[in-house]
Amino acid sequence: MKRKWEIEKIKDSKQFKKSANIILRNRIESLLDFTDKYFQDLSVENLHDVRIALRRVRYSMELFIVCYDKKIFLKFYNKVQLLQDLSGNVRDVDISLENINSLISQNHIGIDDEMIKKANERKIVLEEKFNLELMKFSSGRVLKDFLKLL
Repeated sequence: MKRKWEIEKIKDSKQFKKSANIILRNRIESLLDFTDKYFQDLSVENLHDVRIALRRVRYSMELFIVCYDKKIFLKFYNKVQLLQDLSGNVRDVDISLENINSLISQNHIGIDDEMIKKANERKIVLEEKFNLELMKFSSGRVLKDFLKLL
């Protein structure tokens, strides 16, 4: 089954596969570097860097599906997509909290502390889920299997 992002007229060739290997290895190494940095300091900035690196891996992959075993490729792609979605959920709560705090400080208004508490609790749950999935990904079989293709 063709995915909505697959480009039909791209054909596999030795040179195309060689380029794909270079690009994807570079993107994945960058993602792993940002992941290490993130786990050393779980800051919003480092999460943002991981999100960008995930996006770069995923969107680069979409160009090169013709070069790889689809089963292994799609397992890896789906894991990257999941991580991108999970990191987006964390980022959405961060943005909401930033906006709430900005409204409070700019307009000198009170916001129900319970709402902010619930948002922070939700962020913690989402971060824990993302962190666990990212740890499993970084040392997991799906990554190792895909790297063998490069």
